[in-house]
Amino acid sequence: MRGRDESRKSRQSVNLKNMRDTMPSFDEFNALTLKFMGDGQARQVNQIKDAVTALAQLSPQALAETIPSGESKVRHRIAWACSNLYRAGFLVKPQRGIYQISDTGRQILPTVGDTLTEREFETQPRWQQYLAERNQRQGDRAGAVVQATSVPALVEEQDLESVAIGAVDKLNDDLAIELLRRLREGSPAFFERAVIRVLRAMGYGGNDERELRTLLIESHTGRSGDGGIDGIIKLDPLGVQNIYIQAKRYGAGNPVGRPEVQGFVGALYGKRATRGVFMTTSRYTPDARAYAEGEAQDRLVLVDGVQLTTLMLNYGVGVQPKQTLTLLEIDEDFFE
Repeated sequence: MRGRDESRKSRQSVNLKNMRDTMPSFDEFNALTLKFMGDGQARQVNQIKDAVTALAQLSPQALAETIPSGESKVRHRIAWACSNLYRAGFLVKPQRGIYQISDTGRQILPTVGDTLTEREFETQPRWQQYLAERNQRQGDRAGAVVQATSVPALVEEQDLESVAIGAVDKLNDDLAIELLRRLREGSPAFFERAVIRVLRAMGYGGNDERELRTLLIESHTGRSGDGGIDGIIKLDPLGVQNIYIQAKRYGAGNPVGRPEVQGFVGALYGKRATRGVFMTTSRYTPDARAYAEGEAQDRLVLVDGVQLTTLMLNYGVGVQPKQTLTLLEIDEDFFE
């Protein structure tokens, strides 16, 4: 009995010696997470966090580390690893909240060492598209440069007001990119209903929920013979003034051209309509924008994928609050 106890204590001592006191980097967690998922099993995020945490063999001190929000640092980094591996196309989501290794992930797995860096992501089309969309969204913010790891690093290590605001902006950019992906993966009918919800949230057509439910059923006119109109929102109870909607669920590499826009304007003339909104999950060609801003400027508004997801964030459509950050300052009036 004594021998067995001493053997168990010896193994525990060896295990403690093998434990790591320093927190693995984001690149290390990328590699560790992909290797763990290499068995092909589909798993929930929390299952991945639990398993990868165990594989990291961290000391109690390292496991106790937290970020300013109070979240476990190790679990925070594993969550970012899952997100970045998904953005690079190394993981897929077969179901909501479930990750699984992709064919691309299996192909690169034999080459993965102790780390998996963004430089190794850069050859992947999915990652390139992700960076391009982030660059597009951030272009209006003083020519911001995309650095995918800047968000988790800033959230963990700094607490300045400007950094906090910048981190929220970047997190919302990532959320908007995910929104756009979900819209593109939905059916055309779902996208048309989403567009109607956005316009209603903006105040067009009133706020009555029963009327909205009716509108979502009745306003979908996008069928054969619809004349290019996908939906109608009444600006007054009698329908004297209406907004006519065209919604195109296109992929990122399939921009809306002038023929589609011009066809919608023709449909507006056929309805004797004075207002039209054309929304897409893609973008518009220069010719399409020139036409809308020229001949059709008094009749038509174009909304591309970036603008649409920005409106969804601003008006709370398809999203919900996750956490509220409050920045406090001294109340000078209190001390007078």
